[in-house]
Amino acid sequence: MKREPSELDQQWGARLRRARLAAALSQRKLGVGIGLDESAANARINRYETGIHRPDLLTVRNIARELGVPVAYFYAESDELADLIYRHERASASVRKSIKKLLEDVPGLPAEAPLKHSPNKPRE
Repeated sequence: MKREPSELDQQWGARLRRARLAAALSQRKLGVGIGLDESAANARINRYETGIHRPDLLTVRNIARELGVPVAYFYAESDELADLIYRHERASASVRKSIKKLLEDVPGLPAEAPLKHSPNKPRE
């Protein structure tokens, strides 16, 4: 029985396709670049792009490395956020510094969020 790709799978695949095309790589070249067998590379990348198959996290990391995009690009909540992540990765150091300065007044997460419970202690 064939699995129908979900909307999220299709969105993930569309981002992969955009990043692959921006990197000017064929499906086969990307697949071989991440270590897939040449005979299966094209079909496997195609299945990722159409949402039929989902790559595991290690494969996603390899794809991201090969395409020069952060892993977060693929998992962003919106296409707008994915685009910002993509652009941030390509920005010069001075542009990144300006972005950081611009966001200084926006509260961020604490450096280390404390656990609400200890893994060794039962929850109350």
